[in-house]
Amino acid sequence: MPDIGWCAARLRQAASLAETLDASFDAFEAIRQLARRCEGMSPDLLAAFMSAAAEAADGRDAITSAPALPPPSGHSTPSGTPGHDTGPEDAADSMAALAAVLASRLEQAAPLATTPNDRLACPRRRAVGQADPATHGPRR
Repeated sequence: MPDIGWCAARLRQAASLAETLDASFDAFEAIRQLARRCEGMSPDLLAAFMSAAAEAADGRDAITSAPALPPPSGHSTPSGTPGHDTGPEDAADSMAALAAVLASRLEQAAPLATTPNDRLACPRRRAVGQADPATHGPRR
């Protein structure tokens, strides 16, 4: 599972639309995987984690239609997103923090989008990223 901190750092360091979309793809995948892993941890949060995983998958999939998204680089994604002893509340907090960075970076990158599909990838991600991730990889 991709490391949440590593994904956030990549997003913060992204200097171009292509780098932002590439880092966003990994961030959405990290949120999706963490949400799926947490689905069975708390019956009270099952629906929230299922929704988060579905929204993250939608975001990841929308990013793949952006022409500015570079081909898979073959970079290795560090694993370590909260350990198996992390509770569902901590996992939700981690997803929320990453979603906030994701939303901010995609909003900043949106003016750089020149094609219709690039423009669609950025604004849509803002909407998903601003949703509460507690109520909501491998590449292509």
